[in-house]
Amino acid sequence: MSESAESHGTSMLSSFATFIAYLPEPCALVDATGHLAAVNPAWSDMFFDTGLGQPLTEAVARLFAWEPAHLQQMLVELNYLQADELHRVSFDAALAEPPDRWVNATLARTDHGFCLWQLSEVTRWQMVEAATHQLLEQFRDAIESISDGFALYDREERLVFCNRRYREIYPLCADLLRQGRSFREILRVSLERGQFMLASDTVEAFFAHQYAQFREGTSSEYQLTDGRWIRAVNHQTDDGATVGIRTDITEQRLASALREQTAAQEATIMAQSTLLAELSTPLLRISARTLVLPLIGAIDGARANRVVEHLLNAVEEQQASLVILDITGVPVVDTYVAGLMIQCARAIRLLGARMVLTGIRPDVAETLVTLGIDLGEIVTRASLQDGVRYALREG
Repeated sequence: MSESAESHGTSMLSSFATFIAYLPEPCALVDATGHLAAVNPAWSDMFFDTGLGQPLTEAVARLFAWEPAHLQQMLVELNYLQADELHRVSFDAALAEPPDRWVNATLARTDHGFCLWQLSEVTRWQMVEAATHQLLEQFRDAIESISDGFALYDREERLVFCNRRYREIYPLCADLLRQGRSFREILRVSLERGQFMLASDTVEAFFAHQYAQFREGTSSEYQLTDGRWIRAVNHQTDDGATVGIRTDITEQRLASALREQTAAQEATIMAQSTLLAELSTPLLRISARTLVLPLIGAIDGARANRVVEHLLNAVEEQQASLVILDITGVPVVDTYVAGLMIQCARAIRLLGARMVLTGIRPDVAETLVTLGIDLGEIVTRASLQDGVRYALREG
């Protein structure tokens, strides 16, 4: 590099250092030798050890909390950046210094040979993401902790999910208990495989009886070929789905307190149904006037209406101005789901609030185009993280 070019680069670095001093977000400059040459006041406020004068790779390793494998990968990318083989590197990381805070870091190479390093604090959306993940884990743990077999079928009689105990009760057809299988198919194959203790001339009558009870939301007791007695209780939810509870009552049939235990079982079913109803439309508040509604599982017309009603009540009661509707957990986006999105957006707008739609996967985008759905003025983001970041930025 010529003396004049070097002098020009030094002058530009000094000019940028003056410029970043006025920026509200933490910023630093990395010179052509790969060392932190300047930091602004916001950076100094964020870090006790600012890393000033340190090599970039050393500063990155010291300023943030890393898993070893992730750190090695990041150092490789930073080396590419300094070698001018990459023009931008971004990462999310927790600060090494207390208190616990998260930032999004972006390093961009300039045309003058040095790099601009900017940080944006994202602690709030990290907390929202953690809360959402915890909610999903609580839902899963609650279902798995039930001592009975638990299954949920949608209004089309397709299996949405079942717990481990449900599969254990029906070992001869456990391989069929997968999302999307119909109750009729599961019951038919179970009979063909000899899951139930039946005389050959009663198979069709048993099939008709069990299927009718499933649709009507009633209960029955039957014996499996391994000698166990099972109580099958089916309960219809408000949105047309069916909750199935399966209990091994082999010992109970020998006990004199069977009637009392039956009453307790019915109470358990009602409690589980209430839990399911509460978790079907979980609303999270991430700021004074921002709500997040992550949808999980299949959406049909009845559930769509319930979601809209629940959401509008929450917007009015909590004086929300922005709602994030996340469809990441919706396995299939069809006419019902598309209509739900449009209906939510319109209804929310009538209440003076706005909606941000997140979880738009490539297959979801293709479906919306195929269905001819025009999202119009709805703000969309690819992930819940992006939607929360947008909401926090919009205030």
